[in-house]
Parts: sequence; structure tokens; C-alpha cells
Amino acid sequence: MRFGPHETSSDPPSWFEPVDFRARPRRPALTARAEPSRIAEWAAARCDEIFGDLRGGLWRFTEGIADVLFPGIGPAVGTARRATKWGPTLLGLNDGRGADVKIGLVGSENIGLWAIFRSRIGQSDHGPRPDWCADLPLGPLGTEGIRADAAAISAIEDVKPADVAPLLLVEPAVGAETRLLLRVDVRSHSGVVAVDAGDGAWQRRMFFTLVHPARRGVGHHEAYRVVCPVCGRRRLAQFRGFDVCSDCGWLHTQP
Repeated sequence: MRFGPHETSSDPPSWFEPVDFRARPRRPALTARAEPSRIAEWAAARCDEIFGDLRGGLWRFTEGIADVLFPGIGPAVGTARRATKWGPTLLGLNDGRGADVKIGLVGSENIGLWAIFRSRIGQSDHGPRPDWCADLPLGPLGTEGIRADAAAISAIEDVKPADVAPLLLVEPAVGAETRLLLRVDVRSHSGVVAVDAGDGAWQRRMFFTLVHPARRGVGHHEAYRVVCPVCGRRRLAQFRGFDVCSDCGWLHTQP
């Protein structure tokens, strides 16, 4: 994984074209919405069937920037890297409900670090979204490295076409040079995952936010929540230090 662009409020960004950049043939423009058969296939799939091959990349990015977003967590992340039983867990919150918007988590309860994600099969995520769905710019690329004063941090990882095929309206060609771009806003801890299907065009495919509750050791919230205050449904998933709605993605963490 190559960590890339970062920005500060005081320094102008230094942009450049990647040294391995070369023109790629472009696909025809995608339709605004997926075909009904593709939507049905997506809705019936579990989160592990769609995102299982991307879990490692998202978690490596999370580990790499954790100490910038949550100062002091670095030693715990280092310990987790050496203990396989502390590896990332993938949980699909709305599996089995035929949802075309998938909501899930990748993370470790042992260190209390989670990436909560939301994704839709269509070209864009239509309709209302949680506040943590940040529409960060996807380009151009920038200088490498992570700074404590960074406003945004990104990384690029080469992936196999089969790894990202479930996220796309049109499957990439066999042998395509597919890539992932992960970008996070340091202040909000939220960002996007985009896919290059081999044509050089980035497609936003996931929104995510990173959570490390400060009071995770005290159990659930003092006021037990039964109904989501946003969508009114009764499918709140409760973890140590935070609640997340399995239907709309509403998130509440302990201060």
C-alpha cells in the first residue's frame, strides 16, 4: 500500500502525476443506475461475499493512519499486528434483508478500532446518507507520507480484478490493472474508497468512518436505545462504546 496525498490548511498541496501513469483505454460511460439483475444479485449477497477481499486493504490503511487520527493508539495497533487473534473482523449489519445499500464494519474489538462502511451498487449513493459519508475529492494524486498535521491522507493499493468486481456495475477485464484509492479527512475521521477498474477513472464505491471510542470499557450507553432516532427502526447494533443503526447507518459514540 502506497500512502499518498495529504494536505494542510497552511501549505499548498504539491501535486504530481504518478511515475507509473500511462494512458488506458476508457470504457463507455456507465449508466446512472445498475441493471435490475445486478441490483438483485447485490442485495442477496452477504457483506463478506462483496467486501471480503477488500477487508485487508481497508484494515491496513486503518492501521497505518490510526495514530494520526487517535494519538496514543499506536502501541495497541502494533501489538494487534503481532497477534493473529486480534486480526480484523468483518461484520455485515444488514445481511439477509435484501438491502441494496450495504452497511457493515471491519475492525477489532480487542483494540476498539473499527471502520464502519456503507456502499451501494449504483454509480452513486442516491438518497440521504449519514453525516460520515464524506465526498472527498479523488484526485489528483499527491506526495507520499503521513504527517501529524495532515488534513487529508490517502493511499493506493494494487488489487486483483476479482477483488473489486462485486463492487462494480461492469466487471473489469481479466488481467486489468485494478487499484484501490482510500482517502480520509483527518478532522472527521471519515472518507471514501474508490476503485479504478483498469481504465484510469476512479469510481467512489464505499464511504467509511473510523471509530475508536474513548469510553469503550464502560459497556453500552447509560440510556439504552431501542429505536434509531433517525429512521425509527429497531435494529441498532451495540458495541463497546458506540451504537450504529443497521438500516440507515446512524452512528453514536460515547464522548
